[in-house]
This record gives sequence, structure tokens and C-alpha cells, in this order.
Amino acid sequence: MRLKKTPSRPDVTSPREISVAETLIRTVILVGLTLAFASVFRFWQPAIKFAQHVAGTSAWQELYSLFHIESGLGREQLILTGIMIACFLLALGVQAIGLLIFQRIRKSRV
Repeated sequence: MRLKKTPSRPDVTSPREISVAETLIRTVILVGLTLAFASVFRFWQPAIKFAQHVAGTSAWQELYSLFHIESGLGREQLILTGIMIACFLLALGVQAIGLLIFQRIRKSRV
């Protein structure tokens, strides 16, 4: 019994491999953007008011009961955790858009 030979697949161009240095640069940029966005909540009054508004919603109050948070310190830590997660996700989005723009610029020059 002979096995049929599978047809060879056409060459699929694989995406460019990312170097360790480029990964470190992306990580530093992501952390920097996250900290920059987080500093907005410290110094920009409308952002502070927005965070206070979100922390006062009934959905946020449900998080306190979900995580069994009853102390003021625990509530403050949950608010800060929420701010940092939101800032990280925003920074991740900004970085992804920046990488897409950078790739398009690089492709247009080639």
C-alpha cells in the first residue's frame, strides 16, 4: 500500500520575526505610556472627576461586594487598580495603532 504524496503548499510569507531589542523597546514604550496616562489621573481635574464618577456607580459598588472589600483602604486600592488597568489598555491600543502606522510608513518607503 502506497501513501499518497501530499501536494506541497505554496510558500507563505511569514511575518517578520521581532528581535529581543525591539521587544524590549516596545515594552518600555508600553510601560511609559501607561504611566503617562496614569499621571493624567493625578494632575488633570476632569480625569479625577471622571474617576470619582465611575467609582460612585452602582456597577463599581457591586465590585466592592464581589471582592468582599469593606475597608476604605481596600476601596482605594480597587480604584487605583481599575485606573491602572484602564491606562494599560489605553496604552496598548495607542501602541497598536502606532505600530500599524509605522508599518504602513515603512511599506510605503520600500
